[in-house]
This record gives sequence, C-alpha cells and structure tokens, in this order.
Amino acid sequence: MVEGPRVDSTLEANPGYRLAAKGREAAEDERLELLEQLFDPGSRRLRELVKPGWRCLEVGAGRGSMAAWLAERVGPSGHVVAIDIDVGYLARRDVPNLVVRQHDILDDPVDDLDPGSFDLVCSRLMLFWLADRQERAVQQMVRCLRPGGWLVDEDGDWGTAGPVDPSHQLYAGYHRVYQAGQWFAARGYDPLFGRKLPALFERCGLENIHHQASAEVVRGGSPWARWWRDTLDAIRAWGLADGSLPGSGEEDHEALTAPCMEPTVWLMSELLHACTGQRSS
Repeated sequence: MVEGPRVDSTLEANPGYRLAAKGREAAEDERLELLEQLFDPGSRRLRELVKPGWRCLEVGAGRGSMAAWLAERVGPSGHVVAIDIDVGYLARRDVPNLVVRQHDILDDPVDDLDPGSFDLVCSRLMLFWLADRQERAVQQMVRCLRPGGWLVDEDGDWGTAGPVDPSHQLYAGYHRVYQAGQWFAARGYDPLFGRKLPALFERCGLENIHHQASAEVVRGGSPWARWWRDTLDAIRAWGLADGSLPGSGEEDHEALTAPCMEPTVWLMSELLHACTGQRSS
C-alpha cells in the first residue's frame, strides 16, 4: 500500500486562501475566466428560483459574473450585493442594481450586510478554502437570510480529480503525488468537504435541504483540464515553491500538471456538490 503524505497540522492549521491574485493578476484572470466558462451554466440553473424583485447576496463573488447575472434576473425592482475580501475584479462591474462591498464573511460584522433581509444568499467554490471555519461562515450567511429565504452553495470533493486510465504512462506519476486528494490535506484543506454540505446546512438550522453531485470525464487540454492545471500552479506558487510540503517540488509538480495538457489523457473532474437549504419561516 502506498502511504499518503504526512499532514503537519501545526504547519497548516489555518492555511487561508491560496489563490489570491496579487502578483499574478494576468494568470488569475485567465484562471477565473475558465472557471466562469466551466461553472456559470450550472450555477445559473441552480439559481433559477430567483424571482424579479428579490434581494440577493453573493459571498466570495470573484469577478462578479454570477452577481451580474443575478442583478439581471431580479430586474430593476430587485437588488444584489456582491462581497469579497478583494473587490478589485468586482469594481469593474457597472450594474445599476448591483452593490459591491469589501467584506470578510468570517470576521467582519454581519450587521454591515443588513441581516435578515435577503431572499437568496449564495456562494461557489468558496467555503472549501475556509478550513475548519466553514460552519461559522454558513451561520453568518444564514443570519443574512429573511425567513423563508434560500442559501445555495457549490463546493467540491477534490479526491476524484485526475487521470482515469491506469495504462497511460502519465497516470502513475499523477496519483503518486496527488494521493486521492491528500495533496490538499497536506496543505490544511479537507479534500472531501463538498459531501458534508447537507449536514452542515442542517446544523445551521436550514430546512428543505436538497443536495446533488456531478462529475465529468474530459480530455487533457480541455477547458476543465487547463483550469485544473492553472489552479494547481497557483496553489504551488503561493509560498509553496520551496518544496517544504509533499508534492511541491519541481518533479512532483510536473507529474501533476503534465496530464492536464496531454490530449491522450482522460481526466475525471472534481465531484461538484450543489446544496440548497431554506431558513424557517
């Protein structure tokens, strides 16, 4: 049996967000553009419950593609607030019924967001990065909902991501390094977080919880594979290039990223979990 990398919990007790754009703006722009291309269609379907006149809050809004879509959906009688710890991308959006605020859902006062007033609060691929603090974030988002309002989140299980054909020459190297997501665990993150959303929603008092999960198998060089390579590159670049963690050395990183750009490789994506829950009336 091949053992996974040891996790030093003191080293990565509070790892924080590893994909900040500062110093790598062009690369992050490209990565986020691919993310929107990949995930926006499903996110829009998940938010089709939104009606004209609703008040919506997008947490961790990124470049604002979904916030802008929500603003269009709620119409001139509705209102959308988009928050992030970095609003550099959001500041480019010029939408009349969209308000941008710099806000940390974990540490800034929830009273700043007009709690109890939103018909929808939503986030995407954000809770994963809040290692061991996801429940507090969900509690804060639930406080923002009006009675009967809906919380929507999309997050992943990352252990599934990688080549699927053991006979391919690039398969073994990738899985030796990635270890079914233990590469993330060594950096302080829970690679199986997505599947825990319904239990988390329930603990935070939500009702009418619905949860679904999906994955795809795609070729190397496809938009998902390029986004995955760029994400692995960004995490490694964020202070990990010294080889102090398993899988961050040059040879190991090449083993992870080479399959992403090889069209003869088939890769499974993350298992994307989508969860909705309603605040009691």
